[in-house]
Amino acid sequence: MSLILRPQVTASAAAMITLAAAVAVAETLRLEFQVASDIKWPNDVLVGGRKICGILVEASIEGDRLQYGVVGIGVNIAQRFFPEEVTEVATSLFLETGRAIMPEDFGAIMLPRLDHWYAASMSKADAVIARWGELSSSAHDCLVRVESSDGAVEGVTRGLTATGALIVELANGERREIVSGDVRVRTCC
Repeated sequence: MSLILRPQVTASAAAMITLAAAVAVAETLRLEFQVASDIKWPNDVLVGGRKICGILVEASIEGDRLQYGVVGIGVNIAQRFFPEEVTEVATSLFLETGRAIMPEDFGAIMLPRLDHWYAASMSKADAVIARWGELSSSAHDCLVRVESSDGAVEGVTRGLTATGALIVELANGERREIVSGDVRVRTCC
């Protein structure tokens, strides 16, 4: 599904929308379907280490203001199997529960949570950050490798900043705030 949002916020607040959407999906899977979901920073929802949902926010920015954001949420709902090349890294709601559910029914269940967490992201970002951390097994104390256009870094996760950046502590004790990149979790303590 894709949603157009028009928050009256600065461009730097756009990252919170991604986190809010991930929280909404992860909570829906856990509370409504009893599926033990996990969030990988910033926009993947996993089950058993396999991806069940990806989230992407495309934003239009003028100056320092976010004009609108298009939130794309892709949840694997009804797949009974995946192509061989992704079978080890992808899963679906059907595979996890054995229940057939229509996409519009999942959306109807998830949208109230998305509305709640989106509103919170605009007024109580700290609540979104805290809930995201509760739903992510890799938010703290995990060895990760982050690859971005600036190169690669390895370190241990130390939570999120107030704006949703991932904090990674390098071997030399330096802390980096990661705002974009591909995070690969090596091990968690």
